Amino acid sequence: MQNKTPICHLTAIFALGFIAAAPVFAAEPEAEGFHCVITPSQTVELGSPVPGQLHEVLVDRSDSVSAGQIVASLDSRLELASLEIARFRAETDTEVSLRKAAYAIDRRSAKRLSSLAASKVASAQDKDRAARESRLSAWRLQQAKDDLDLYALELARAEAALDRRKIRSPIDGRVVARLHNPGEYVEDEPLMRIVKLDPLYIEAILPMRLFGTVKPGMPAEVFPELESGISHEATVVLVDPMGDAGSGTFGARLSLPNPDHLIPAGMKCRVQLKAKGPLLSELKGKSDNSPRLAASKTVLP
Repeated sequence: MQNKTPICHLTAIFALGFIAAAPVFAAEPEAEGFHCVITPSQTVELGSPVPGQLHEVLVDRSDSVSAGQIVASLDSRLELASLEIARFRAETDTEVSLRKAAYAIDRRSAKRLSSLAASKVASAQDKDRAARESRLSAWRLQQAKDDLDLYALELARAEAALDRRKIRSPIDGRVVARLHNPGEYVEDEPLMRIVKLDPLYIEAILPMRLFGTVKPGMPAEVFPELESGISHEATVVLVDPMGDAGSGTFGARLSLPNPDHLIPAGMKCRVQLKAKGPLLSELKGKSDNSPRLAASKTVLP
């Protein structure tokens, strides 16, 4: 005799299987805040203002540098020789002294011949010749003084040319890459990469529903991914004037003080914006009681 399963039993089995396969509602809250990245506030690809052979590199990767510090130099033997020549010319006033002496003699001769011509002892032609030599001596003296000023300018140019062979850091920061070594010829390529780590910049991606609400000066809390639960105070300094239609987001930049360089750049973070009223986060606009779908398992009957 064939054994038949009652229809009510089949209905109960299918109902239990459907319930087991359905998604399970979890009450675990979603993490608050918006995605962001911690970056240096400045990144400099430091190069040489003039081409030449690299003479020495005074810093290496991870070294701290200050603004104006010499970090490398090019071969400058030719510039040093030119500087010494220019300095010798600028500091030598022999020509000026010579022209001063000649002018004094010519001026006395002109006065004497002028007196002799007045008493009819010397001719008017001799008087004019002496006056002409006196005036020429005055112009020669002025030319010698102008040449001395020109030599001073050439000295300044030679000093500037030599100074351009010394490569200085434009910012206070840390060296993160050294790209060339002494003896290499450099022209257009960077020598090293320097980053400024105080302050840090927080580049945040925000939903378009907050556009117009987030403004420069707004305070926020930053949670680096490697520092579980530790927050740092930051301030909004820049908001993009337009959004991205594809993702429905816009960008904002925050400034995070880092005087002791304890917060590393180059890692992800979460940022919570503080506005007047409730905290702006990804949970804004969602019901607090709305459950979140969790992973489910399908149970076969």
